[in-house]
Amino acid sequence: MLGTTKATQTLHEWMEEYLSRPTSVSAAIEGAAETYSDLTQPNRRNNVTQIIDVSYRVSGTEKAVSVAGMGDPFEYQAGKALRDWKNKLEYALINGTAASGSSGVARQMTGVQAAITTHYTARNSGTSLSETEFNAMVSDVWTDVGASDVFDLVLVPFGLRQKISTFTAGSTRYVDARDKKLTRPVMVYESDGGVHRVLAHKDVLSAAATPGPMVIAIKEDKWRIAYLRPPVREILAKDGDRENGHIVGEATLEYLAERTSARRSGYNQNG
Repeated sequence: MLGTTKATQTLHEWMEEYLSRPTSVSAAIEGAAETYSDLTQPNRRNNVTQIIDVSYRVSGTEKAVSVAGMGDPFEYQAGKALRDWKNKLEYALINGTAASGSSGVARQMTGVQAAITTHYTARNSGTSLSETEFNAMVSDVWTDVGASDVFDLVLVPFGLRQKISTFTAGSTRYVDARDKKLTRPVMVYESDGGVHRVLAHKDVLSAAATPGPMVIAIKEDKWRIAYLRPPVREILAKDGDRENGHIVGEATLEYLAERTSARRSGYNQNG
């Protein structure tokens, strides 16, 4: 769901800048000479690129026999490896913790969870996720960056998604006229600070152990995937009676305005 951009170095850098809201009425005197204020330089942010490599192999025998419903086993395993690569990237984008890399140590990107620091609150373990709690997250960001930049995408584990479904203020439901089923593939919650899509995400922390089940709320257009090397399939050298290959690529997470996002942890697993 995130946009993409291009990284050109293993240490990917970008600029982060916010527009401050006025705190008083501003008016210019007719005919007055211009005055100049000192420029505020944007902040320089960075993240390291992470290599993700998924290997696969098929024996000579498996290539030779007829495998029901699979077609060419090597092509089947290549497709499966690509899906695995995408899942590994998504998990890193959510849960990655920065590691700059050294001899024998892989580089690892900072993920969404670790990147959100300004509006992070660790609740007492077992706290219930209420509408009041949710709207407090909205209020924190709204006060800091203004209404136009409040987060619009909320990612939660399945149990917390079910809890938000019970909120009374703004959940959207519709009936599919074709099969008469009550359908809610994407829930939209409208708070006093904006409209927020709420999605259950398999990689958002759900375990009861510290820091506990988490709510991650982001402004979707302020986060991007920066590819140094988009994923490619490569056939590797034979080293026996088998064919080898891998899917390899390198990417990182770019966050253009971290203060537009929020996260809270420590909630009851079931809401």
